[in-house]
Amino acid sequence: MPSDNKSTKLLHVQNGAIRKLLYTHVTDEDLKNRYRAVIGRETKKDIKEALQRVEKAKLIEIINKSPEITEEHIELCFEENRYSNRPNFRLFHLQSLDPQTTSASFIQAHKEDKAIKKLNQRLRDVPYSNDNVTSLFAVDQTLIDSQTLEIAFKYNEKYNFIDPETEQNEFIYELKYGFMWINFDQRYVNINLPSDLLVGTLSSVAEEAFACLLIPVNITKSVVERVFPKDSMKRTTFSTTSSDASGKIKKITLADKELGNKISQNPEYEGYDSPSSVYQEAIDEDGELFSTLGVNCEKGKIYLTRQLKATDMRRWGLWRIGQIMNHMNTIHANGDIEEKFDSFGIADDSEVKTFAYGHDEKKTIVELMKAIVICEKKGIESYKLLNEKPEKLVAALKKHMNLRFRPYCEGCQEHADLVCPSCGKFEIMVLSRKGQVTTVKCGFCSENLELNQLTCLMSHKVRVNSWYDGVLMYPNKALTSLMQRMIKKYFPEVDFMAEEEQFHLSNNVVHYSANKASRVMYRVEDIPEFEKVWGRRISKQRREELQEVMELLKEKCSKQSSDGCKACQKEHSVRCVMKPFVTFTNHQLHPHHGQEYGDISFNMKMLNMDDAVFVGIAKSYEKKEITSASDKGREMLEQFYGKCTDTMTHVIGIVVAGELEQGFTAKLQDLARRYNKKVVMWNYNELLMAVDYAIHKYGLSIENIIVDLKADGSKRRGRPRNAS
Repeated sequence: MPSDNKSTKLLHVQNGAIRKLLYTHVTDEDLKNRYRAVIGRETKKDIKEALQRVEKAKLIEIINKSPEITEEHIELCFEENRYSNRPNFRLFHLQSLDPQTTSASFIQAHKEDKAIKKLNQRLRDVPYSNDNVTSLFAVDQTLIDSQTLEIAFKYNEKYNFIDPETEQNEFIYELKYGFMWINFDQRYVNINLPSDLLVGTLSSVAEEAFACLLIPVNITKSVVERVFPKDSMKRTTFSTTSSDASGKIKKITLADKELGNKISQNPEYEGYDSPSSVYQEAIDEDGELFSTLGVNCEKGKIYLTRQLKATDMRRWGLWRIGQIMNHMNTIHANGDIEEKFDSFGIADDSEVKTFAYGHDEKKTIVELMKAIVICEKKGIESYKLLNEKPEKLVAALKKHMNLRFRPYCEGCQEHADLVCPSCGKFEIMVLSRKGQVTTVKCGFCSENLELNQLTCLMSHKVRVNSWYDGVLMYPNKALTSLMQRMIKKYFPEVDFMAEEEQFHLSNNVVHYSANKASRVMYRVEDIPEFEKVWGRRISKQRREELQEVMELLKEKCSKQSSDGCKACQKEHSVRCVMKPFVTFTNHQLHPHHGQEYGDISFNMKMLNMDDAVFVGIAKSYEKKEITSASDKGREMLEQFYGKCTDTMTHVIGIVVAGELEQGFTAKLQDLARRYNKKVVMWNYNELLMAVDYAIHKYGLSIENIIVDLKADGSKRRGRPRNAS
């Protein structure tokens, strides 16, 4: 007789499979007797008809009273039916980090449950974004054909309800099952989990465990047409986002038992995309067992509405997925760039979903990435996003782009820079829009510009009809870094370097430049001659000890003067932000005063010059990000502009014990580009390395420096600002 522990597995299979287990192994007479014992009454109906109305818990009780049904019978029933509840297949393109990996080598390396162990080591520490699903673990692995390894999973799904007796909120957990197929030869991973919330979690864990990339599949229109017979289509959704589709229906769902044949004869929906469709699908080899088949192209997902045994599901799934992936792999190997791009479900990439909020934002970022890849691959400098309107692009990207305003001037017959009537500068105009109200503000003096009084450099009055027509959008560092990572992941043959190449949007046109000389922003780590500073390794404990030094360090000390700075040049001390630079450059300390535009200056190798002039703008510790609207930010912007217009300066340094807000950094980058300057950023981490280097070179202790800085700080207290 089966144990209660074994028979509880039957909770995870459908009632029909349990009844079949009883019909197969127990006589009708014994079934009647056990029915009476469990239900507590006789039945005058045929026993098989009576069992049709028995709930699952009672059927399992009858199983437990049936010694004819062994644990092996129950195990086989469970194995055949645990995945039977409307199987769905979520497809990922598989890229191994080791190009020599094959299905055979992978299977050999992960036999004896090694794949399970690798996954569970990482699944133990996985955080769950939703407490309704938890405890995802691999339970067994099976070789289902010579190329494909199946790994089975279980997890808990939480159900909330109100107890009718206590009227209190209660919950229970249900154990659910799913699986993953891994096939290196056909380059795919298929994930089947009832909860979509766990698909991303499992794909990320599998990437780490098996040293591979799992790229969401987007089943392209051409693949759908090649794989799924049009005459079996029963329902489809048509949609369009084309900007020239005015007057057309944007989205419509059609259903008809002869839909496939009728659509092919109706040109009305030519040019529409079909993101999802439903077909009638033959499941068995004889074509006698049918199911409804759903295809969600954008999610790379196919699903059946019929319950299937594991053997049927595996046979059909391997066949259908094999067909799809053969076509997808052909596109990846030989397709044109646009078709190849469309075959990836990049909008569902976990990193893109974390970075972007909402469908429009993710979609626009993907379109922008597509434009860059096409420009790079085809060697062109611009690409028009035909399906995107300028106002929609601005709305979707405003968090990740720095907006510059250059409206069209009829007098100049071109897009022109505006001049601030208050300070006379034109380099940075800050643009914002709330509802239908547009505001233009000078980035230097923060003066609002009246829209009916805008003038260009040639003093022509500029009319603003459509402000979108004059908006230039430059990406911030976070967006360009995302683009670099995504392009490297999906298109490793495209060598896009975010810090050396540039792009911006005007209207719905992406303008791209691959000119490496156009790079403006540099990190300290990019400069070989500073390796003595950035090449050192500083422990976490050491960084924590240096925190107080960074907070106490000011732009100037109490002794600053011509004589004081001259004496400090040779002194073994660190009392100001400028001092560490003495230890690894030819910088000469000089008195700090309110009218200067540079605090640190030395010669360096850059721009094919051995003596490029570096001028650094030094600022003391700031806990919050520095914005262009803050006092410190406005002061930095004014100093930065002064060095941009200085023909003797080649490289401008931002030296601050803090971090700049991305939008502010983008403004400085734009300003430097206009004046052909380069910028080296010495933010908190870089300045900390310079301070630590100076401390080691002078043989000082952090404790003594803190005491010295505090003593110096007390001397400066109470003095007028411009006196120290």
